[in-house]
Amino acid sequence: MSRIKLSIDDIGLITTFENLTNASVKDCMVDNEKEKITFLVADGQAGSAIGKGGINIKKLEAKLKKRIEVLEFSKDPLKFVANVLRPIKIQNAYVSEKSDGTKTLYASVSKERIGMLKSKIRSAKELIKKYFDFDEVIIQ
Repeated sequence: MSRIKLSIDDIGLITTFENLTNASVKDCMVDNEKEKITFLVADGQAGSAIGKGGINIKKLEAKLKKRIEVLEFSKDPLKFVANVLRPIKIQNAYVSEKSDGTKTLYASVSKERIGMLKSKIRSAKELIKKYFDFDEVIIQ
């Protein structure tokens, strides 16, 4: 689990997002290569962040000139992995702790979706390790 570091630009983006949506943002990740900003909102706030018919996302995309993605945080790592991987459906997920203290989160997803969404799976692994104390995250 790493400490969250936000730049001045990230804080500005979070303020803009929170002012428009009234949702609490936990983190903000900017991917300039993909022209995308991902906001991690508090548990239970994804719906209000997105807005009816996606209106808040549309306004933010027009204002920030980037695609917007909203992910919902959960203190439960199994629920969090499901939130982060959406629309990929998780078939099975569990946490394993070995006698040496090594903690691993396992999640299995539909095989036909893995190839299409490798970058989403890679991002999910990074986010899970960032917010939870896992030595390894295996999504297959």
